[in-house]
Amino acid sequence: MKTVRTICYSVTSGLLLGGTPLAQAQAEPAAGPRLLEEVVVTARKREESVQDTPLAVSAVGREQVEAAFLVDATGITQFAPNLVFDNVFAGTPGGGGISIRGVSAQEVEKTFDPAVLMYVDDIPYGVNSGNVMSMLDVERIEVLRGPQGTLFGKNTVGGVIHIHRIKPSLDSFGGKVRARVGNYDRMDLEGVVNIPLNDQLAVKLTAARLEQDRGFYHNITTGKREGDSKEERFGIHLLWQPADNLLGELQYNRSETDGFAPPLLNLNSPNSLVCAGFGACATSDKRPLSGDRNKGAGDLLQDYFLEVEDVIAKLQWGITDSVDATVIYGRRKIEDGVNMDVDGSPLTLFHVSRDSDFTQDSIEARFDYDAGGRLSLTGGYYYWESEVGLWRNDVENPLFVGVNVGDCGFTTPNVDCVRQLADHESTSHSVFFEGDYKLTDQWTLTLGSRWIQEKKEINRRQLVLGANTMDASASRKDTDTIYRLGIRYEPSDDVMMYLMQSTGFRSGGFSVRAATPEVLQAGFKPEKIINTEAGIKTSLLDGRMRLAATVFDMKYKDMQQELNIPGGPTGQQDAVVNASEAKLRGVELELEAILTQYLRVDFNMGYLDAGYKDFQGAIYSDGIVRDLSRLKLRRAPEWNYTLGLSTFHALGSGELTSRISYSWQDDYESTASNHPGTGIDAFGLLDASLSYAISNWKFSVFGRNLTDEDEYSFPFVLAPGIDGSSILAYAVPRAPRTFGAEFTYHFGSF
Repeated sequence: MKTVRTICYSVTSGLLLGGTPLAQAQAEPAAGPRLLEEVVVTARKREESVQDTPLAVSAVGREQVEAAFLVDATGITQFAPNLVFDNVFAGTPGGGGISIRGVSAQEVEKTFDPAVLMYVDDIPYGVNSGNVMSMLDVERIEVLRGPQGTLFGKNTVGGVIHIHRIKPSLDSFGGKVRARVGNYDRMDLEGVVNIPLNDQLAVKLTAARLEQDRGFYHNITTGKREGDSKEERFGIHLLWQPADNLLGELQYNRSETDGFAPPLLNLNSPNSLVCAGFGACATSDKRPLSGDRNKGAGDLLQDYFLEVEDVIAKLQWGITDSVDATVIYGRRKIEDGVNMDVDGSPLTLFHVSRDSDFTQDSIEARFDYDAGGRLSLTGGYYYWESEVGLWRNDVENPLFVGVNVGDCGFTTPNVDCVRQLADHESTSHSVFFEGDYKLTDQWTLTLGSRWIQEKKEINRRQLVLGANTMDASASRKDTDTIYRLGIRYEPSDDVMMYLMQSTGFRSGGFSVRAATPEVLQAGFKPEKIINTEAGIKTSLLDGRMRLAATVFDMKYKDMQQELNIPGGPTGQQDAVVNASEAKLRGVELELEAILTQYLRVDFNMGYLDAGYKDFQGAIYSDGIVRDLSRLKLRRAPEWNYTLGLSTFHALGSGELTSRISYSWQDDYESTASNHPGTGIDAFGLLDASLSYAISNWKFSVFGRNLTDEDEYSFPFVLAPGIDGSSILAYAVPRAPRTFGAEFTYHFGSF
């Protein structure tokens, strides 16, 4: 019978930051690593060295995540080339605008499928809500670039960000307590403990309270701070191993977050309705109405809440020495709500109050075959279903004439309001396989495929003067087959080269914010990607340097673009159009090296040449179909890079470590229409930390965004016109400079 093992991946335990586990540093302080350790990943649903994986994959370990002092998942951008991860936070708390190689989706509504899929412990997060999660209890992060549909499925046209949490251990009792304080009245407390209950059962308990009592941003209208937050979370993770060939896991995690959202900064130019008609204007092309990107001017308190509940069950069975069976079930429930001052001004012009609930269930059953011979194979069945039980969107605007439906959830009474309601269901079935066949000791062929079928249904209603003025439904079914075909060549133990072609598929659907039956029922059709990629991975300098380089060429067909167009009682609605074709090609480079016994360097760089080959569409307020091939793709910077330096020194009875990193992104567009004033200028983020570990204690100081970069995180425009006009435009600010101190106490050997 095949033994099912619990793995402590060598990407963790300090191997990416210093290469020396803390326990070893306590017993025998080391000057630093001499060799890079092997990094084991599961990017192809199997354990293999990252150097042997014929994919563009970046791996980030626990110590590297902790050394970066990441507040949330947006910081992952510094660890992988051609990755953009912005905090949207408009319409849903914790929404992520994620792009890999220019393939992106930033829509906050839960009826849209992300183009880059977040996974946590083998479970996909099917919507963008909550993707900007806190980085607690992280074992490792894997960033897979390019379509990954054969093994990960569920619309992974751009790639996958897979976060693995620390597993329970049967071997030892232990844990840690971590406290963090920082400016803006930041106070965090986190605890994790691993308890072996017997020789077959272990439990890991986690709990955290993260609080930022003073918001990053000042509101010049209300005189209050904005952007403060409080998060409480806890989890229980059981591991059961009654036999060497049987392993079960069950975990439950819950988090509750609330606070006041970052301000929506008024970007309205003179030819926008809000500026020209009401005088609520930005002070310049680069500065909002408040005159400062860290200051809001809205009159509405933008309170929000986000509640997330996860259940994961996993069973692994070593049927024989050659065959494993794995079954993974996941359920995720999200409830959220937010009030938004969309006009970003002291006037009550355009306020939105919204909430929704979402539930997803998924199950994967797969078999893995590996007899140590020429053939290894993974195959199985995947099922998904999700439901938006109730979506509510209230819009108040004095431009509405006689459409009052009551206070409509707002604090300002007797203001005309439209209430929009919807529910949505999605189901998906797929069958998949992927295998390797060794042609010789040096040449290996890879072949994989997935057949997938998705069905979606939506019901949409609209209340004006208490009457239902829109009651429309729509459904669609999409079916496709995708594949991966590749070959790799390993001339020596230190060199691997590969050539691979893969396809991606993202199903069609409907816009929940469509305000007319015609736009709702028209929906949008699936999009497809063909990615051709070549790469080389090598180990140099006797194991002290690793280098990976990738070139890729992607053809993007029927690309889905979310747009805001005129229509309905609010004057605007959301639709999705399919751009005919786009092309994306580029180069990626990743390097990590030990320069001396005291100094380590990691560097990644991405170059992207992205553009439409053919785009015919009506994306402006006049509704005219035009040739839009001249537009730039959204969230597709031409250049990006990150340089990180880590140092290690024995000091007294402990070890002193430091890390400094600089991440730079070229300028890029943030809206599909490339609306004036909504582009992101090139910017760089400088982070640094200094830590001292002695005995069971670790003391750290850190700083993020030390140059106080204030470029926008997420601009948006309502009903853009070809002449630069609009109803209004706003932006979400980027977090300012933060710094603090952290104290960690480890106990036991976990």
